[in-house]
Amino acid sequence: MILRSLILRQFRNYEVLEQSFTPALTVLLGANAQGKTSLLEGIYLLATGKSLRGCPDVEMIRWDMPAGVVGGYVLREKAHDVELEVVLSQTARKSLVVNTVRTTRAMEFVGQFKVVAFSSADLETIRGEPSRRRRFLDLEISQLSPSYCHALGCYRKILEQRNRLLKQPYPGNRHPLIEDSLGAWDDQLRTYGSRLIERRRQFIQQLETFAQPIHQTLSGGKEQFALSYHPTFRLPPPAEGEADDHEAIGEAFRRAQESVREEERRRQVSLIGPHRDDMTLLVNGRDVRVFGSQGQQRTAALSLRLAEVALMEDLTGEAPACLLDDVFSELDAGRRAHLFDVTTERCQTFISTTDLTLLPGPVRRHASLFEVQEGTLQPLRSE
Repeated sequence: MILRSLILRQFRNYEVLEQSFTPALTVLLGANAQGKTSLLEGIYLLATGKSLRGCPDVEMIRWDMPAGVVGGYVLREKAHDVELEVVLSQTARKSLVVNTVRTTRAMEFVGQFKVVAFSSADLETIRGEPSRRRRFLDLEISQLSPSYCHALGCYRKILEQRNRLLKQPYPGNRHPLIEDSLGAWDDQLRTYGSRLIERRRQFIQQLETFAQPIHQTLSGGKEQFALSYHPTFRLPPPAEGEADDHEAIGEAFRRAQESVREEERRRQVSLIGPHRDDMTLLVNGRDVRVFGSQGQQRTAALSLRLAEVALMEDLTGEAPACLLDDVFSELDAGRRAHLFDVTTERCQTFISTTDLTLLPGPVRRHASLFEVQEGTLQPLRSE
């Protein structure tokens, strides 16, 4: 999977940029606040429809402009090549375009182009709030599964309506109309929520399989790595064969909803469901978020992302593009070398850095080098 060309118009600090890329490594060199991360964010937007930094869409539009555009042409081995475009507006909803046709459903856009992004924010995925780990799961699974992307969008809309209903100012929320409506929203919340939980549990198991040997290598064989999913209620054992997990999960979901119904009325918010779930990363059996050193947390974050590259390639038969946003200053030489081996040898890779000396000589010599300055790109000669 190769991003052949990228177009940015009124995006962040880019007025207009039209740039072609080779399948090999691209290095973006420049001081801070010049547009390196913004360019990577534009690439990430083409894959996920979301900001790399998790910010609102309007913040990606260039200052004082009514709209911004990101476009790209992607070469694919397992499917036809595809042209993608995202139009951001100050006054209207974001527009997603596939091969010049606007789509109203994110599931038809997300995953057409797949990326894995490494950044300093990955450390916060490990040690930050559960919402960061849920975002990680949702973004990565959505790239692999259009049905998950669809279920996620439906779940969020249903959750919003259900919470609004719980906040209705009737005594105890027991008006007959509210009771009837809550029952209907409960059914829909379970229908989509159980599918999200099923797919998250499966994805975490798959990711763990790839992450364990990677972490063994990065830790010099001294640490055992594991992942576990923590829903808001007790899950049934995974189904065997062709059975559907989500039906059994839905029944457990229903019982959990009933057990907290009074508490939900009192607090006026939905307490059960994937919107409150979490993922735990374990090193030698201990939660690395709580008990791990900063070095262990960084290694766990790197293992997670490298495993994601391997899993995407295994499931799709095609390696994703990799975005490495100024991560080398946080890694020692051994971990940098391993990161280069996995990414630059396997897939199209984009690296942003303020210091070329952090890149090994052979990597610099075979890379396409660009200097980024105030939203412009200038080619540099390779060493």
